[in-house]
Amino acid sequence: MVDKDLERFDRLFQRFSGTGIDYIFGYGETDRGQETYIRYLSGTLIDYSLIVVDVKREELFGIVNVMEGERAHKYSWLDKIYIYGGSLEGDYINLKSRNLVDSIKEVIDVESKIGIAFNSVSASFIKTLESIFSKDNVVDISSELMDLRLRKTRYEVERIKKAAEIVDYGIYESSKKVVEGITEKELALHGMCEMYRAGADKVYDYLIVASGDASANPHWRASENTIKVGDPIVFDYVAAYNGYYGDETRTVFFKRIYKGELRKIYETVLDAQVSAIDIIEPGVKASDVDKKARSIIESAGYGKYFIHSTGHGVGLEIHEKPRLSKNDDTVLDEGFVITVEPGIYIPGLGGVRIEDMVLVTSDGHRVLTRLNKALTIL
Repeated sequence: MVDKDLERFDRLFQRFSGTGIDYIFGYGETDRGQETYIRYLSGTLIDYSLIVVDVKREELFGIVNVMEGERAHKYSWLDKIYIYGGSLEGDYINLKSRNLVDSIKEVIDVESKIGIAFNSVSASFIKTLESIFSKDNVVDISSELMDLRLRKTRYEVERIKKAAEIVDYGIYESSKKVVEGITEKELALHGMCEMYRAGADKVYDYLIVASGDASANPHWRASENTIKVGDPIVFDYVAAYNGYYGDETRTVFFKRIYKGELRKIYETVLDAQVSAIDIIEPGVKASDVDKKARSIIESAGYGKYFIHSTGHGVGLEIHEKPRLSKNDDTVLDEGFVITVEPGIYIPGLGGVRIEDMVLVTSDGHRVLTRLNKALTIL
């Protein structure tokens, strides 16, 4: 067992005490991208297993597949580990049941009331739980858990800071490899390898390296496009450390700026991004941050080319609440981690995006990603 994030569980017990919920479940198949609440409740990845928070006893245990038992024992926060599908010697409780459903019945009173985030598991798993505990006793707590996750604990902030350092490093190392004729894919692959080398446990499924005209596509995937003199190059890298994500974007130019308007666009985006970050503090609305960035871009005449929100929350998922958009009036508070990433995209000309991760602090904010943002010509 590793040291538990006690701050997280204090908040969890406080939130659900007196609600009538007996147990909070975390479940997911990691190969289907369902690991969020496995990590949130156990501190690690444990496949084909159920993580259980006993709300009344303030205990944490797992009903764990025999193949995952050793990993759970070594890396998780679990106070007790029930093993199904086999047996293990040592500090485990071996169950008679061979499958998870029967194991749940063996360990937990079927009259109990269960809370689980419906949006983190399959519909078939919810139906399975309802067949065990009854439909009325299986409650969706997606919203309540997400609200708890908005404010990061000290434990979480430390891991997010490390993830930010990793994406810093990845973009920096990729930018050093830029030469005429190299492909976007080659740059992305180099960045991916360097981020794993720096300690990432996961790099996003695809990295954005968008050059030339492709830079006007916000969600471009690195391709066989080759880098040419004068190209803008957008690097948008995402990587996780201990399950917590880092997300950063920088736009650079190769040798020169081939279309003069791109210089003005860069300066406009940078002004919008820095100005939006400057207003971040507890009590400011997410929509206010978006409004600040958008107003500067609109004043420069590029409003219709800023086609996405200004940012989003980051944590165990790369896109979390809040969304920095005109429609999200979430009030920022200490412990929120958000991205600020305005961009301008003009088809046929090119695009610029600059993104940083920002921690909301008691007295304002701290920018976690640290790469240079001044206009850079490689």
